[in-house]
Amino acid sequence: MKRKLLNLLLPVMTALINCNVCLDSYAQDKANTGGNVNADTQFRELYPKALSGEPNAMFSLGKIYLEGTSSAGKDSAKGMDYIQRASGAGNVAATKYMIDAYERSGSERALELCQKLQRAGDKYCDKKMETLVERSIPKTVSQSNCKKLNDLYNSGNQGPVVKSEVTACVLQGLSTTIPFDQAMSNLRVQAADDPKAFAKLMGFMLKAGTPEWDPLFVEENLTKAGLTFKDKEVKELFLKNDISFDGCRKMDRLRRENLRQRPSVCRMAAKSGDEDAALYVGDAYLAGKDYFPEDAAEASFYIKEASQSKNPIISSEAFVLLMDLYKKQGKFYEHFSTVKHEIKVNSLNKTAAFASFGFEADYLAKNHSGMSLDDILDLVATADNKDIDQSIKSRIGRTVDEVIKDRGRLMRPIEKDSMLAYKDRLLSQKDKDEIEAARLAMLSQVTAVKAETPRAEVPRVADSDKKPSEKESTFFDKFLNRSAQ
Repeated sequence: MKRKLLNLLLPVMTALINCNVCLDSYAQDKANTGGNVNADTQFRELYPKALSGEPNAMFSLGKIYLEGTSSAGKDSAKGMDYIQRASGAGNVAATKYMIDAYERSGSERALELCQKLQRAGDKYCDKKMETLVERSIPKTVSQSNCKKLNDLYNSGNQGPVVKSEVTACVLQGLSTTIPFDQAMSNLRVQAADDPKAFAKLMGFMLKAGTPEWDPLFVEENLTKAGLTFKDKEVKELFLKNDISFDGCRKMDRLRRENLRQRPSVCRMAAKSGDEDAALYVGDAYLAGKDYFPEDAAEASFYIKEASQSKNPIISSEAFVLLMDLYKKQGKFYEHFSTVKHEIKVNSLNKTAAFASFGFEADYLAKNHSGMSLDDILDLVATADNKDIDQSIKSRIGRTVDEVIKDRGRLMRPIEKDSMLAYKDRLLSQKDKDEIEAARLAMLSQVTAVKAETPRAEVPRVADSDKKPSEKESTFFDKFLNRSAQ
């Protein structure tokens, strides 16, 4: 029974399997040909219309060629040709299609087509324009490029990039799209945080004799814009506009317009690496001359710049100014440390260091009570050098006695002995003779004063006039009294 049933079902199952295979094959064939059937129909309908120049037909036919959905196959060249012709014939959709294609490829044609849409009042490119303009903006300022920029600006494209380039055209005399004053104002705004714009601005503001000349503005805002005074581009502009020590020196310091601008020129030259300018500005600030205010902090910056010079003449002059600066600031320890260093390394500044040691002598005389004994001993030992002037040594040697009196028993014997030994070596024989003469004169004066002072006489009463109880007892009386007891 089972065998008979199996024999009956077998042909049915085989037929079903074959049928499924047929269905799969049909579905595959439909997938391969079904889309073409519709595209081919469209192709046949569109082709003659496209040949006759109908814009919509050309656009649709071009997309079929580009996508390759018809039996005609894929032909990108023909597809783009039809879409371009459709765009040229006024088909807006075709124009937008071309804009997207050109934008992806980076072609400048995208900007031209966007301008076409803008003139027609279409807003499709509003969000694209700034990027397209920046990509296709002329890299050099020329008459033809400025005309192109003017067209962009006048068509409503007044974003930062176009505005910046139109400003450059106006400032170089290649455009009148905006007034010159407005262009300068635009450049100032751009220069606030754009180093390239600030460099352009410098070209106008450093040009002497022009209404825009304002070195002080450049100095105050250069670093804010992200530049430094030693940038290559900045130094080139300085050189071109005579921002140097010579340029500073040639400016009339008495002219009213130069009272603020001249110091600025001098400072900028110094900050850019002009060592002569740095030396001059440091000296001017230290002394408060040539309309530079007396300012030790400002002087310090420029003097230290000049002291790094490899020119021995400039560095030596800067060292002298540095020593004077420390004196003016009352910076004893910085001054003393610098002197010791120059002596130790036996530098070219050693002679100047010795000559400035009078500051240490004065400081010790006035402030020894507040100094540590180690520092005092260090100073006294440094003074014991054959190259230090004897007048300075003498002042230090004379102060030693005061140090010893001030410290008293706080000093250990070895410390006191060292101080006395240095004193003996620092004082000249003349000093010692003068000190001894002064001591003897003082002693003589004290003796004379004592001799001239009369003694106070105490009235005495004779024993005979005294009462028995008031008479002084003699030794014999005291003995008798003690025996009686």
